[in-house]
Amino acid sequence: MATLTTSFTFSSSDATSDNLKVTTTDSLSTVNPTINLARTSVSTSAATNILTAAANTSITYVYIKNTNTDASHILTLKDDAGNAFADLEGGEFAFLPVKGSVGLECQASGADVVAEYGYWTKG
Repeated sequence: MATLTTSFTFSSSDATSDNLKVTTTDSLSTVNPTINLARTSVSTSAATNILTAAANTSITYVYIKNTNTDASHILTLKDDAGNAFADLEGGEFAFLPVKGSVGLECQASGADVVAEYGYWTKG
């Protein structure tokens, strides 16, 4: 078993009437299968599988980033049934737990993009 240490901070001095600063950290136990960081080209014409439902037997932590710098080139995240649930503009990222037996795919809009991703199976 391995440990994945996560840390997330977001802050703002003008998003709300008060200063905002949230920091959270966690240590996540993980087992194989894992994908360290990888990149894949994602087209506008068809979805690209990141994690298949058949291979995802447990909760899987996924990091994914739209590496494009143009905000109009969107990376849409979908479950393996094709249901869209998130859009990432250029430079945006997500870190999320994907339920066991559920897959993750993505598709570009505006133009093809490169997605950076990694996943780690919960131990």
